[in-house]
Amino acid sequence: MHRRSFLKTALAAAAAAPLLPRSLGQTAAAAPFADLDVRIDKIVCFRAPYVRPRIVGGNSGYKLAGGTRHDWMIALYGNNGKIGLGSSPRYGRPAPSNFPVGKTIRELMGTHLTQTAAEIGTTALWDLAGKTLGKPVYELLGGKARPEGVPVYDGSIYMEELVNRDANSPHRNLSAPYGKNPTWKDIFKEAIDVSRAHGHNFVKVKIGRGLLHLDRQAGNLQDVAVLRFIRDYAGPGFRIGVDANNGYDLADTLWLINEHGDLNLEFIEEMFPEDISQYREVKHAIKAKGLKTLIADGENWTTPHDPGVSEIINAGVIDVLQGDMRMFQIEGILAEAELARSAGHGARIAPHNWGCEYAWYVMIHLGLVIPDYYGAEHDVGTPTVEVMVKDGYQVRDGHCHAPTAPGFGVTLNESLLNQVETVFQFS
Repeated sequence: MHRRSFLKTALAAAAAAPLLPRSLGQTAAAAPFADLDVRIDKIVCFRAPYVRPRIVGGNSGYKLAGGTRHDWMIALYGNNGKIGLGSSPRYGRPAPSNFPVGKTIRELMGTHLTQTAAEIGTTALWDLAGKTLGKPVYELLGGKARPEGVPVYDGSIYMEELVNRDANSPHRNLSAPYGKNPTWKDIFKEAIDVSRAHGHNFVKVKIGRGLLHLDRQAGNLQDVAVLRFIRDYAGPGFRIGVDANNGYDLADTLWLINEHGDLNLEFIEEMFPEDISQYREVKHAIKAKGLKTLIADGENWTTPHDPGVSEIINAGVIDVLQGDMRMFQIEGILAEAELARSAGHGARIAPHNWGCEYAWYVMIHLGLVIPDYYGAEHDVGTPTVEVMVKDGYQVRDGHCHAPTAPGFGVTLNESLLNQVETVFQFS
């Protein structure tokens, strides 16, 4: 199905699902799943552990992200022998649920879409559908592969210098090239080198040290010192965005734009809690300075239809919309994209993702479907137990290709399920 035709069908009207507004539609899966009566015979929820290539510091609100992370995964066993994999929509530990057992894909993505999205998420069903039909998910969504792939950026450059990396520190990276007492510049050199080694030429850097870690002026000055060092070390062609996690206010933001516009920031994300009038001031300052910096926000929305979301999208004050991939699921991101298209301000889509490998795969597929797609946020990780085997997803020159394998191109290694934590299982 052609992408535009599919999106029109996918977002066509119905009252039942809160993921989609009443004017947009019943289910994003209606067309490709109309005759897909594969029954779910078993559900398994498990914890897939990953290790980051280096220990990551904190942001404006906490002190350490750490060197490990995990995915809460849902595996749905179809009565056709296929297994659909997807990430839980929850950030915390999923609650036990036997909800899908005995139901079909058609039911779960139609009549039960609201409950499906809330309890187990829909990505496992898209994966199972793709594996059943022998097509990658982006094709089910009406997309097609692109020679250049999907633009991506590394979202893991945090406040690294605030974490002790001296010789006896538990947060020291044993394979790092720095000495026993590294300077803060050594630590950021490592961060950029690791990012480049994983194929990135675009990073998001955390700022907002003046909220928790330092006083306001010292924090702002340190933010800029870090950004200037990264700019000098990585070079003029290296792309840099920033994320304050609401650690700035309007005055701080205007100071960064007016006094340090020469940093050539790609975007400024979540500088302060969303406020239309204040964002208009920021956009005016950006335009007055002749900058191309974009305003990004939206990761704290739970759905694209939270109170105030349509108002802020319609106001045109956010250039890059960052609904969370795990919370929104595929249907929510498509609905956000449709809201942006209808608003007509040219806002682009860049789903938020942190700490979830599988959400990264989903975002790459969506990048081949949504026309105004800005990029996919990457939190690099390597599985400590290869309970899931992916096909592709390598980053090169700031782009990533989705595999042509069915579904999301990830298979379950059932022989290793006993080596990871099982959260619940029903059949």
